[in-house]
Amino acid sequence: MELKITDFKVFVAQANFEWAFVRIYSKDLYGTGEAGPAPGLKGMESEFTQLLISEDAFKINRIVEKLRYAALYSGTTVYHLISAINIALYDIIGKFLNVPIYKLLGGDKTEIPVYVDAHGGKGLEAINALHLPVNLPWIKEAEVETSRLLTTNNPVHGRLSMEKWNEDYSPEAYAKRALKMKNEGYKAMKFDLDVPTPYIDLRRVRNGDLSLKDIDYMAEIVKAVRESVGNEVEIMFDLHWRYNLNTAIRICKSLEPYRLRWLEDPTPAIMAVPNYDELKLLTSQCSVPIETGENLYTVYQFKDLLNTGTRVWAPDIVKAGGITEGRRIAELAAMYDIEYSPHNIASPIGTMAHAHVGSIANTFGFVEFHGHDVPFWNEIVKPKRRIIGDGVIKLTEDPGLGVDLDDEVMRKYWPDYNL
Repeated sequence: MELKITDFKVFVAQANFEWAFVRIYSKDLYGTGEAGPAPGLKGMESEFTQLLISEDAFKINRIVEKLRYAALYSGTTVYHLISAINIALYDIIGKFLNVPIYKLLGGDKTEIPVYVDAHGGKGLEAINALHLPVNLPWIKEAEVETSRLLTTNNPVHGRLSMEKWNEDYSPEAYAKRALKMKNEGYKAMKFDLDVPTPYIDLRRVRNGDLSLKDIDYMAEIVKAVRESVGNEVEIMFDLHWRYNLNTAIRICKSLEPYRLRWLEDPTPAIMAVPNYDELKLLTSQCSVPIETGENLYTVYQFKDLLNTGTRVWAPDIVKAGGITEGRRIAELAAMYDIEYSPHNIASPIGTMAHAHVGSIANTFGFVEFHGHDVPFWNEIVKPKRRIIGDGVIKLTEDPGLGVDLDDEVMRKYWPDYNL
């Protein structure tokens, strides 16, 4: 029994983030995968095609090792495409055997909890692989939002600048959006907390520093969210690596009364890798669980987190190594009783890959959902069903990933679609 690979294609679709899809073809079947955003993925198509043609899709480990070795001098961006290929291989094998991926992995959990990323007081605009804003017709008030972002490249991700405070960053706006998410059935939600306050001093922001007035304002936002949704909803907040250690400790301590599920990435990362010493100092002085890991690659980088005291790991398997590495990371997390709650900014393709790994993860918490404000998020896949309902993804008996791109709908939104 074998599945000889006959073709390989890549297509990058700009949505709220870049969704980079791959397809692996064999006989009359194909498997679909997704890569995390990174510049240049389409440009690697021809080289990867040469590496994949005539390989047996069943030999996943052989193929991945071949691709890793070929990419030895190419840096981590190539792992995004390797991750997508890994997912596509599982998808085509599942289709060939008429079995869903979670059953191939030995999983039995079919309801996978989701947390919704609610951003701030409103949704996030669209950004490309380098976090530059793009103007798309489906974004509400696109011209206003994009022109603002073009001058600041904010509201999050970096210390170089920050926009001025506005009502979208008020405790009231956060509370209103939190209640909206709760009323839609979400039992867990995350918000950005590294946002402007009425007192912001950009000179201090550049140094990763905040005044006590800023920190108190951030605590008011968290308090408003907690009071809006009550204690039956889990709340998390993201700091996007923005603050120095002393400021992160002060923020963390100010949030202890509100019983956060976690506080995400408070301290800086260098070349995407966390400062492990800083994380260890932070976790030793604050009772709020710290979450990190969305920019780490393979289980080998996650093992370096073991001595940091971080209690929640957030691998993103569309760049960390696909389903194979997701399983390995989940198993390592389970060995040390660390929560496995993956980062996810993907389309339904990548999201379902996360869900299948979630079926076998013994310390699974939630998978992130970052597409709440994308009107076509559900529309681009088939069979037509609501993927997320009442705060969970329900895995079905459909083979492979359980969903596939609807080519007709894809061409509707991206006329140059060619998978």
